[in-house]
Amino acid sequence: MIEVIGLHKQFAENVLYSGYSVQFCAPKICIEAPNGQGKTTLLMMLAELETRQSGQILFSKKALTEPHKQVAIASDCIALPDFLTAKQIINLSVNTLGCDWPTTIIDGFNFNEFLNTRFDALSSGNQKKCQLILALMRDAPYLLLDEPSAALDQASIQYLLVLLDEYLIDKPNGQIVITCHEPAPFIERGFECIPL
Repeated sequence: MIEVIGLHKQFAENVLYSGYSVQFCAPKICIEAPNGQGKTTLLMMLAELETRQSGQILFSKKALTEPHKQVAIASDCIALPDFLTAKQIINLSVNTLGCDWPTTIIDGFNFNEFLNTRFDALSSGNQKKCQLILALMRDAPYLLLDEPSAALDQASIQYLLVLLDEYLIDKPNGQIVITCHEPAPFIERGFECIPL
């Protein structure tokens, strides 16, 4: 269970969160809100990639001790080295994090033919696939996906849904938290929708 207690976050004069508290109790959570309401910022704070002015974030009643091992995130706002090929970026993560090469996920997303393409030359859909591959291959107990279906083709969305169905099987205390504008396919697969 992820618990947010008394969260305060602002950018200059723009207050996104003031004393915000919430418990994400279900294994699979979909956060729904219009653009600009702080969905992405919340995910980034959960992953300890964005600072907060105050408040606590607890995972199974504890603060994260090794966020890079406990939480995997895919988001457009995480800058990837766009001068590298997709294969080089994935290799970098494999070597840094000690993961296995994600052959099955790459095959499932039909991404093989794009491995030797520079990240900045990939379409938005293929950039999204690369982000998802990097997050999913880590097999972390907490998986955070920012608008995971945006820009994906239907076959890739269906494959992603299957992956998410199976993701928590060997993670009894794990959770998946996504943000989404069109939550219907995720709700059909057991995601609990929480408005922000």
